[in-house]
Amino acid sequence: MVLDRFDQHILALLVEDARQSVSEIGRKVSLSRSAVTDRIKRMEEQGHITGYHAHISKEEGVTAYIALTFRPLSCELVLPLIGEIPEIKLAHSISGDLDLMLLVQTPSMDRLNEIREKMEGWPNLHKVVTHMCLAKRLDRW
Repeated sequence: MVLDRFDQHILALLVEDARQSVSEIGRKVSLSRSAVTDRIKRMEEQGHITGYHAHISKEEGVTAYIALTFRPLSCELVLPLIGEIPEIKLAHSISGDLDLMLLVQTPSMDRLNEIREKMEGWPNLHKVVTHMCLAKRLDRW
């Protein structure tokens, strides 16, 4: 089902602050509390809302994207290895010249370097490029 302007506004408010009350959301979108509750429930059932999460402060530490290329392609072979490194927060197979993009959050450059060195032994790894995050501009998680 397509989301109307009320649903989109409710989603935006929940992304901004998922802890705000349904009554408060209702006031902001000009709908009754029960209408907002019904809409939220429907969006959860349809998979538009997949969960509510607490975010912890990441003020200190290092965040980087690591782009991997394999020859021959072997993403499936490294999935268990990725699972062994808790600092890897996301792993996406992507189109284009790269095969796999990882989001890594570590407490230090030393730990990031340890992870990079560990990756050097992964099967069929052809190229590794690390992109350091300098500043957070937007975070809608």
